[in-house]
Amino acid sequence: MWSATYVGKLLLTLIVCLALADSLLAQPLVYPFGPTQQTDLPATLTPSQQTTEHRFVVINPGSQPAPVVIEVGDLADSIRLYQERGNTLILLDYTGQLTATRPPPDRVMPYLRDKNLVLFTLEPGQSAAYRLQILNRMRVYARTFPVRLFTPAAYKAKEALWLYESKYRNRLGETFFWGIILMMFLFTSAQFFLLRERMFLYYALYLWLVLVRLLMLDEFIVVDTWPVFREIGFTGRVSLTTFFWSLSAYTFFLRSYMQLETRAPRLNRVFRWTGWILFGLGVLDLFITMKRLLSLFLFVTYECLEVSLMAFGLFTLWVLWRFYDATVKYLFWGMVFFLTGALISFINQQVFYDVAGLDFREVLIWATSYSAELLAFSLGLAKRQQLAMQEKLQTQTALVEQLQENQRKQAQLLQIRGDIARDLHDELGSELSGISILSQVAIGRLAHQPAQAQTALTTIGETARHIMDRMRDIVWSLTLHQPQTDAVANRLRSMAGSVFEHTGIRPVLEFSAQVPVPTLPPDQWRNLSLIYKEALHNIVKHARATEVTIRLAAEDLHTLCLMIHDNGIGFSPDALPTGHGLRNQHHRATALGGTIHIDSKPGSGTTVTLRFQVQSVSRVEMPYPYANPAPKLP
Repeated sequence: MWSATYVGKLLLTLIVCLALADSLLAQPLVYPFGPTQQTDLPATLTPSQQTTEHRFVVINPGSQPAPVVIEVGDLADSIRLYQERGNTLILLDYTGQLTATRPPPDRVMPYLRDKNLVLFTLEPGQSAAYRLQILNRMRVYARTFPVRLFTPAAYKAKEALWLYESKYRNRLGETFFWGIILMMFLFTSAQFFLLRERMFLYYALYLWLVLVRLLMLDEFIVVDTWPVFREIGFTGRVSLTTFFWSLSAYTFFLRSYMQLETRAPRLNRVFRWTGWILFGLGVLDLFITMKRLLSLFLFVTYECLEVSLMAFGLFTLWVLWRFYDATVKYLFWGMVFFLTGALISFINQQVFYDVAGLDFREVLIWATSYSAELLAFSLGLAKRQQLAMQEKLQTQTALVEQLQENQRKQAQLLQIRGDIARDLHDELGSELSGISILSQVAIGRLAHQPAQAQTALTTIGETARHIMDRMRDIVWSLTLHQPQTDAVANRLRSMAGSVFEHTGIRPVLEFSAQVPVPTLPPDQWRNLSLIYKEALHNIVKHARATEVTIRLAAEDLHTLCLMIHDNGIGFSPDALPTGHGLRNQHHRATALGGTIHIDSKPGSGTTVTLRFQVQSVSRVEMPYPYANPAPKLP
């Protein structure tokens, strides 16, 4: 049997051991934690899917409340702070990456609280024991989360959080940035509804998803408390769904903006499949929540995905450089700014993670990158609208020029109609009237004066043949679509033969085989034929010639020269009175676009030289029956 003394000594030893153990576990910390006003708790390795617990005691010997900031480094998944009161644990504060909701901010410290901070306040002259529990659930490996206690002044100095003095001042920069994104979203949405271009729809979706992601990261939008997401452990702050979907929308936007479907079908297929793959990754990430992200395979997959996204960004940069033009260059530099921001963010997180102000630098980096990208898109859109306006003005100018050309052709048609009317009236009207008179004379003399009636009938026949020749000339000039020099030469040859047929004058025709001119429009042919026939008729009436030499040649690509020389009696141009014939010849030469020169001396014959520029004008098409070749008149 144990004696009472032995049992008493054993109990006393046990109490002392428990007291010593408790003193070892609960480290006493005296506020305000020394001259630096901060202190570290012992580092403890936290295995995967397990919780590490820190126990410590804080003593406040002063006469003022002691506010304490506890910072847990490396973004722990769940942080809970308890105060020990006997055998009871009282929850003071909780936070962490997997925390769906957060308690109201402490009124003693109104500055912004983040996912790695828990707060408490100790009353004057009191001490209390605390427990800090840290859960490692997101990662598939053990992790050490450093824990440090600060006074508010020390933490503020350490982080240089001058923005955190007031939450209104802190949100000023972020609200301004969100406002820019929202305004661009409304603008591009309006552009889509007005212009119905899918390019604006994709960019509006991209901006909307970026804005939603930013608001979720700052917990202005909290979906973690929704019943379905709450049950599966979904955490909107960590989810990459909106990130993948925003990249998908931006990929489709680039594909539409650069018009790859027509400019580069192969690249179009690459961007199309990439956009759908990114959309599928967003759907997949929506269901792979933090509770299920437990395998090393998925963790490595996300690491590879980050590298793949950077590679695709560089590939997109190469595509933009390949199609670099007045509008694509703005998207190119916007992508340069965006990728530069991603690179700086990576360096900031991997190299300067232990430098004060990490989160503030991240916000500044991404705000600058997105702002530069939005500015580049705005400039590109403005340039695109400017080019569209210029193209519209060019189209309108072309339409005005076409209208003016149509008016010119209409005026030309009206002129041709007027010329035909004048020719028919002046040259054929009198002769048809003469036929009518002669026919009446022949009828009256047919019974009593048959010889005179026969003479009248002969005159009627000659006049009718003359009218048919003139009609042939008119119809030929109207139906000649592109009267090249060979057709013109043949017609001039025919006209000379008809004029000199019964006169005893021998025509010598020297026409070049081909004259390299594009066309001879109807108005030029009409003036040329009138000058030509007038010169031939003058030779028959006045020259008393026996031979006429007619030459038609090209002096250059656009100049024709017609020379008519007879061996008649000639005349003195100075002694010849100026009549309607010479005035008409000069007038027609001017209308033809050339000059006419008449050289003659008494006894030396006469030479008429006509030079004119061939107009490169398309033939005005005439309606039926003039559009068909000239009929052969009997």
